Amino acid sequence: MEKRYFVCVDDEASVLDTLRQQLRTHFGHSHEIEVAQSAEEALELIDDIHSSGGMIELIITDQVMPGMKGDSFLEQVQKVLPDTIKILLTGQAGLDSAIHAINKGGLNRYVEKPWNMESLKEDITELIEKFKQNIENQRMLKALEMRVAELERELQT
Repeated sequence: MEKRYFVCVDDEASVLDTLRQQLRTHFGHSHEIEVAQSAEEALELIDDIHSSGGMIELIITDQVMPGMKGDSFLEQVQKVLPDTIKILLTGQAGLDSAIHAINKGGLNRYVEKPWNMESLKEDITELIEKFKQNIENQRMLKALEMRVAELERELQT
């Protein structure tokens, strides 16, 4: 079975440490929790995980970071991992950046700092269930398409 990952992105080390600790407490039995202090670092990390065969189920990112902002980062991620769950966790995002993240970055949740871990845990649990259903539906659809192609070949012979 492939490894499953959460990736957290924030330029504040204390926020990353707290988030990683809380996520490990609730999801560490089933997921690896990886962190990055910039969007650019996160894109490299995501590429490494993806190319090694790992499945990134969740990305939590801050909006206001030096360099690439959270909404632009999510837009980049959306192009590569459209099914991955995306949460914008921020204390300073304006409405424009949230709308951009929703429209262009496939944002699933907008969570304000300081976050309530119990509420975040419930959101993540619900979103992971939907993620799993979506992946399973895609798998079944591919199997069905392969079977249809197989039947069409049989009919032609």
